[in-house]
Amino acid sequence: MKKMYLIICVLLSLTLALYPLKKRVISYVSAESSVSSRYTVVIDAGHGGKDAGTSGIDGTTEKSINLNIALILRDYLSVSGIKVELVREGDYELYPENSDRNRSDLYNRLDFVNFVDNAVLISIHQNHYSDESAKGTQIWYSANIEESKLYADLILNNVKSLLQSDNKRINKKSDSNYYLLYKASVPSIMIECGFMSNRDENEKLKDINYQKKFAYAILTGICGEI
Repeated sequence: MKKMYLIICVLLSLTLALYPLKKRVISYVSAESSVSSRYTVVIDAGHGGKDAGTSGIDGTTEKSINLNIALILRDYLSVSGIKVELVREGDYELYPENSDRNRSDLYNRLDFVNFVDNAVLISIHQNHYSDESAKGTQIWYSANIEESKLYADLILNNVKSLLQSDNKRINKKSDSNYYLLYKASVPSIMIECGFMSNRDENEKLKDINYQKKFAYAILTGICGEI
């Protein structure tokens, strides 16, 4: 009986959490231009496996936060009727055994994106800087596809409105330092969600409720354009 009660509570909480999300998304995605028939959102959770990415001042790894946000965003997109693919769904990299790990992983991520028809790439990362006062989301976008900047601007505006009213950062065009964006042939952005070197922002980035709000800001930004 106790187990059944817990299951009912979880299902009820999930229903209440998703209802306002679904209701708001409907206002963005019309029946005439349903995203499910036009694009597939490919979510790239940066790093993974031996490549932990950067880390917070408490030792929290970037790869784990990236994956958490990616999985939440995947669920939100699916609930909204949007086709979605994840580059990775667990703690691993994408490279064959005995290959150049760093080089092969990036190539395989790009191949994954290119394999998906009508893809839009959303790459999730976290930032780090020597000055611990640095904070705030920033988004890099591919210079190859015009829509990339539109997605970047819509998502950053949502993040500022919902989570970071004091964020004065602007989005930037990627260069060759950002391989996936530099080589992209589809609309592509990389979201640096926040600075793990900033004590307060690091705590927020680890919080599941903050991660959900951040994923929601990405979702509504995507729907606002598509």
